[in-house]
Amino acid sequence: MTLRRGKWMSVMLVAALLIAPFCNRSHVAEAASNPSGTDTYNLKLMSFNVRNLHGDDGTVNSWDNRKSRAVNAINGYGPDIIGMQEAYKVQIDYFIDQLSNYDSIGQSRNGDTTNEYSNIMYRTDKFDVMESGQFWISETPDVAGSKSASDSSYPRIVTWAKFRAKSDNQAIFYYFNTHFSLNATAQLQGANLLLDRIASYVKPDNTPVFIGGDLNSDETTSVYSTLNNSSFQDTWAQLGKPFTDDGTSHKWTGEKDLANQHIDWIFQRNAVKINSVEINYYNEGGLYPSDHYPLQVNVDIPRTGEPQADRATGGTITARYTDSPANEDMSKAFDNDKTTKYYVPHGTDVWLQYQFGGGGKYAINRYKLTSANDNSGIRDPKSWTVQGSNDGTSWTTIDTRTNESFPLRYQTREFRMSNTTRYEYIRFSFTSNNATSFQISEIELYDYVNLAVAGTKTADAYNSGEEPALGADGYVATGKWCASGAEPHWLKIDLGAVKNVYQFVVKHAASGGETKSYNTADYQIQYSNDGTSWTDAVIVTDNTANITTHNVNLIARYLRLYITDATQTANTAARIYEFEAFGLQEGATFYKDADYGGIAVSLPKGSYTLAQLQEAGISNDSLSSLRVYGGSTVELYKDNNFQGAVLTRTADDNKLSDDGFNDVVSSIKIY
Repeated sequence: MTLRRGKWMSVMLVAALLIAPFCNRSHVAEAASNPSGTDTYNLKLMSFNVRNLHGDDGTVNSWDNRKSRAVNAINGYGPDIIGMQEAYKVQIDYFIDQLSNYDSIGQSRNGDTTNEYSNIMYRTDKFDVMESGQFWISETPDVAGSKSASDSSYPRIVTWAKFRAKSDNQAIFYYFNTHFSLNATAQLQGANLLLDRIASYVKPDNTPVFIGGDLNSDETTSVYSTLNNSSFQDTWAQLGKPFTDDGTSHKWTGEKDLANQHIDWIFQRNAVKINSVEINYYNEGGLYPSDHYPLQVNVDIPRTGEPQADRATGGTITARYTDSPANEDMSKAFDNDKTTKYYVPHGTDVWLQYQFGGGGKYAINRYKLTSANDNSGIRDPKSWTVQGSNDGTSWTTIDTRTNESFPLRYQTREFRMSNTTRYEYIRFSFTSNNATSFQISEIELYDYVNLAVAGTKTADAYNSGEEPALGADGYVATGKWCASGAEPHWLKIDLGAVKNVYQFVVKHAASGGETKSYNTADYQIQYSNDGTSWTDAVIVTDNTANITTHNVNLIARYLRLYITDATQTANTAARIYEFEAFGLQEGATFYKDADYGGIAVSLPKGSYTLAQLQEAGISNDSLSSLRVYGGSTVELYKDNNFQGAVLTRTADDNKLSDDGFNDVVSSIKIY
């Protein structure tokens, strides 16, 4: 079976982008954010308690009297995402009918269509839903309709979704929408459950996340503090907005200053910049769309999607068992859709085999598995082996796992392995939890690596037990690099040889649990081939984010994180839990212009026809120079399918026109 065609990375050459005394933990006031230096995607968010269907029947504020005003309030802002509270299905259906290009995610708080929702509306013309779900704020969160022991009045729910922009597959974010109880104990239960579920659902940890909703709590309450003192920040406070005349619940009065009535919020994690936060006071002659004002946020998020496509794309799938129900066949394990699944009524020695398309061979060193929609702890993978082969017959074991678990539905777990051998075939052999049936939603395969882990780390300074190696070892949990004293501070990595880097991820103080005000404020990421002369790849100012992501495309041996303002406080100590540099160890980068200028496209070892090159962003009239790394050999062919005159390169070539190959390459082999 053949799957979708491959996707390749194509980005601008980075050079053209230019885009404390002690290291102990402390808690101090937060600073506002106005950062630069990260390529971003803009979002418009709204949280809107629309007032339930029957609460004002027979009055001027009945649903039929105000529903057009609610549509007008939304259209006046044009949000990408709306976290709604209290809407019934008939209200949601009205919004879908009256608003252009919106759909809704979620069920009612009873787990059906009969009661209030905390649904998420989203622009279908702009976003795909990658994952979604719902849980109840109770002692049994996965039981539909369950209630908190602290508040038996109503079920309370959280609806969530993971979105990806249609126009940019690296623009990915999560939105969690809720409506908390009036009971303070149940509110805290909801906040803690929400944070726990986010920790389990959100992968990877640099992905932007938003929490929105009617919390029935103002900024003086413990539930607000619980969220704002976590890894999340309240967007209202982050922009320094006043907590006066800021009520979001006006009880049909149109007042702005009702005491303790700022109860609707949007919190964020890993956003680059909050452009605006506003309360929407829309009304028509003193008549309002709801007893709550909508809260709306304009925000820039980093492009944090996988810097290179899942390799399980465009190949052939085989399996030991094929007696799956309709629409649950083996292709569903590799269809890039986590809402589908592969299911078979067998639970032992269930193997799935993937052959890369076009005879491609990849050194797979990382994979992701996603649990399916139901039967938690029963049909999920429990133990498995991963094997590689170059003939489909002789197999080498490259990873083994035992007694693993997937406690949540649609839970994605990532597994790393040290494999460096390139294989054409990858096979997973599974045993499920109950050993009688098996299901899996998605398998993803990757071959790019965090190049920083194997590099040699040095720094301007460090404290005992907080050495440079801890700042780039691949794990936040092992600790941090911390340098005391006056800025600037720097962390340098020698990769050992020239490598291709296309994404940096910096995990600042709060990613390790420290106060957010200790996140690095101003820094540059630089690269060099001699370790002496440095070029800026990324320049960031006024950062407050816990984790920052920067997409680049550069070739270098040396990398340096150069910190000029270590925190948002007077403390000058640098705190870096991880400085990650993702890229390819072997392959080549091709440039549209001579002297390594213009659009740059990086490719790993493999064979690429004209169609594959065009999909990668290389046409046969737009290749004028190339760089080679990792001991690779590159063969450039003038004709498609590796025909015609050929030019072989084992080193960089800044001007292919000297050999008559400027803008004429139609197929490429890299080995």
